Amino acid sequence: MYRVGFRGVVQGREISTAMTGFPMAETLLSEIPQVESALHLEPRHTYPVRYEDKAFTENKFLFADSNFFQFFDFKLIAGNPSTVLKGLDKMVISENAAKKYFGYKGPGDDSPLGKILVLGSRGDRTAEVTGIAENTPHNSHIQFDFLLSFESWKGEPYWLSSDMITYFKLKPGADIRSVDEKYNYFVEKYCGAEIEQFLSMSLKQFSEQGGKLGFFTTPFLDIHLKSNEADELEPNGNLQYLYLFGVIAFFIILLACINFMNLSTARSANRAKEVGVRKTIGALKQRLLAQFMLESYLYAVIAIVLAIGLVAAAMPSFNILTGKLLTVSILSHPWFIGALFLFTIVVGLMAGFYPAFYLTSFKPVDVLKGKVRAGMKSSGIRNFLVVFQFIISITLIISTLMVYKQLKYVQNQNLGFNKENVVNLFHTMNLDKSGEAFKNELLKYPDVTAASYANRLPPNVEWTTLFRPVGTETDHLLSIYVMDYDHLKAMDFTMMKGRFFSRDFPSDSTAVILNETATGLMGFEDFEGKQLFTHFNNEKGSNLNVIGIMKDFNFQSLHTKILPMAIVLAPQPYYEMAIRLTPGNEQEKIKLIESIWKKFAPTAPFEYSFLDQNFDAKFRAEQRLGQLFLVFTSLAIIIACLGLLGLATFIAEQRAREISIRKVMGASVSQVAVMMSKDFAKLVVIAFVLAIPVTWYGIENWFLNKFAYRIDFDLPAVFLSGMAAFIIAVATISFQAIKAAVSNPVNALKNE
Repeated sequence: MYRVGFRGVVQGREISTAMTGFPMAETLLSEIPQVESALHLEPRHTYPVRYEDKAFTENKFLFADSNFFQFFDFKLIAGNPSTVLKGLDKMVISENAAKKYFGYKGPGDDSPLGKILVLGSRGDRTAEVTGIAENTPHNSHIQFDFLLSFESWKGEPYWLSSDMITYFKLKPGADIRSVDEKYNYFVEKYCGAEIEQFLSMSLKQFSEQGGKLGFFTTPFLDIHLKSNEADELEPNGNLQYLYLFGVIAFFIILLACINFMNLSTARSANRAKEVGVRKTIGALKQRLLAQFMLESYLYAVIAIVLAIGLVAAAMPSFNILTGKLLTVSILSHPWFIGALFLFTIVVGLMAGFYPAFYLTSFKPVDVLKGKVRAGMKSSGIRNFLVVFQFIISITLIISTLMVYKQLKYVQNQNLGFNKENVVNLFHTMNLDKSGEAFKNELLKYPDVTAASYANRLPPNVEWTTLFRPVGTETDHLLSIYVMDYDHLKAMDFTMMKGRFFSRDFPSDSTAVILNETATGLMGFEDFEGKQLFTHFNNEKGSNLNVIGIMKDFNFQSLHTKILPMAIVLAPQPYYEMAIRLTPGNEQEKIKLIESIWKKFAPTAPFEYSFLDQNFDAKFRAEQRLGQLFLVFTSLAIIIACLGLLGLATFIAEQRAREISIRKVMGASVSQVAVMMSKDFAKLVVIAFVLAIPVTWYGIENWFLNKFAYRIDFDLPAVFLSGMAAFIIAVATISFQAIKAAVSNPVNALKNE
């Protein structure tokens, strides 16, 4: 099973999308014998649905071909899989939707079947419920509550429109290369014809301008973790993040195992006599090894049991943190139980093998005479462990600070307009002929300073189309923002040259305004008298007069640089509305807007967001990444400090006689504490120096390079992180150092 995607380059602007044109599925079936079946899906992420007095905007709404339930294995509770999506205006709804609209009581309740739902922004479409499907699994990248038969909405019959998700299945034994090799033929035969039709140039001329067109195949099972195209059905995962978090988790487990070894060996003197006595009365080394390994495994098993309890308790908070929908039932899966068993064996072995061999190596004669082997005489292993632990901890501290500073930077970035106190009202097409009256009613209230219709509001202005300066043969792909006469005031945009749309100029219906980037791209030093040819809103094409240049502003995520844009005049009403409010009492003003909405669109859902929240939502994945880094950093620091405490305890035990002699000779507590701490402090400094290049490479390539507007690798943050790690380490060591320094010398020297 595969998905077809579309890639292209138009005037240096790269396009890579999960969508293709409407003819792709049918052509795959008719022209490639190896293709067994194909399917269209067209998503509607905000689609109004109404039944009687219940009206909602649905974000899991798909147009689907009639073979949907044969192509996929989604289960139907009611309805015939072969016929539920055949014919005009046939609809399958999920269990959740059935409960929401019809009070569905579960399998056996067929009352929703045959009911008529009202659809669309204008409420001028209807659909009959012909089936009820099981709720889609949370781990499916295809999510739906509503499936409407594709016969109800035939897509544009163009290869270059790219508004469909197209899947296909190969026949058993067929090679995917048989499909991939056909894509160039599709481009030449079908896309080339459309380029000639709409751009009045040949495919060869298009290529000579630097243009490229092509299709690519993505295996179905690779979509969630390995695909990151535009127009994905659902937000996908990121395989790199899984690897990253897996490596961090491995290192945290490794730190814990190292610490267990350190703490076990540090307390070796307490068990030395036990080992000596056991060996004296005949205990074999193998039996002692088994005893100590069994103790290690016992600790591991107890830890696993406690960890499962913590996982179950923390699951709701973890799901909120990560945006996932995991359940405790995952802990009962056979693969998980098997992996947990193997994990316990490996961790128990890693943590226990060195202490077991170390403790069983004592000679009974030396132990019973009070001569415990120095053990780990070489400081190399000990030093390596400290450096290794703090490289991990410092790397995570720096990364967390850099993620926080970058997110703070983009949130405070000057967007080129004022995003504060702007309400983004959705589905204003429901107002139909009352659009202007609704706007005028809003403006009667002093709390509403401006209101304006548009196709979409930033950061979701994603429409694009081709424009060609009249008198040239070069097409430019521009983003297109459709707005009415009042949008300049509503959004606080700034005109650089020329004028904005005005009711005093009826000819503005054929006018266009460009942003600075677009004028630079087209080489318009002087826009006056310039015209652009486009097929936007006119299949035959028309010329638009350039009347002004608007100052650049960010209309998409700050992950991307400002793109060239064309601005044209919108009718009233249009798809969305910007309502600028005075500051304060937001909820009271929302209630006011809702009350006016209900007067003009009583049956339509009232749904809105705030513009600043729309921008914040674009960085939700990065915010979650930062929160996860904070959790991992806290864990790593705690475990590293435990390890440092273990090593300090170990050293204090090894140097107990030296410390006692120094005290007898007059050394103060502070001198002894400094003596024990300085070696560890040097190791933390070394770890800090080694962590800087590792962190720089990781944070640059994994995070900062994803932003068009980004901070530089911040040296003050780096040194702050190093200082924090140093203070934490010294505080941890000082606890044990002071404890050793204040101990009674007699306890260490009484047996000498």
